[in-house]
Amino acid sequence: MKTIETVKGIVKLPCFDVQLVDIDKVQANTYNPNHVSPDKMQLLEESILMNGFCFPVVTIWDPDLEKYVIIDGFHRYLIFRDYLKAKQLPIIVLDHDISKRMMATVQFNRARGIHQVELMSDLVRALVEQGVEDEEIAEKLGMEIEEVYRLKQITGIAELFKNQDYSRAWEIIEVKDDE
Repeated sequence: MKTIETVKGIVKLPCFDVQLVDIDKVQANTYNPNHVSPDKMQLLEESILMNGFCFPVVTIWDPDLEKYVIIDGFHRYLIFRDYLKAKQLPIIVLDHDISKRMMATVQFNRARGIHQVELMSDLVRALVEQGVEDEEIAEKLGMEIEEVYRLKQITGIAELFKNQDYSRAWEIIEVKDDE
């Protein structure tokens, strides 16, 4: 396995050891607490179709099951298996016992972090300034159109709304005194 030397020691580079295996030889683990909503699964599928499969599924080989058990990448696996009907899957195989596998699953999930609102609004602003329509931003980033509007509002730039159609929040109706 390739390695790299860092100030904190030698780091293994399993990313250089990707294997393409029969997807029927891969299965989920029984302990992953992560859940992805259907709209995020659609976004993941869109990402894979648009950008390619950039992150192999991380597994271990289980000799008792004679299968690769997923440590990280279950949802990418589902996209390949159920949405794209692929016959093979790119994987990386680690040599972890069960406790190390369980910890790795949570580490991978939690290390992804969350998007900060200010940074997301800056990103939306940049896309708008590049001429990308609100609907495309919403579709490609897995958002509702209202979320795009809220992120545009956060930037405080009226220019972002110059081509926006507005509906009236209320209408003033004159009421005569005798009504």
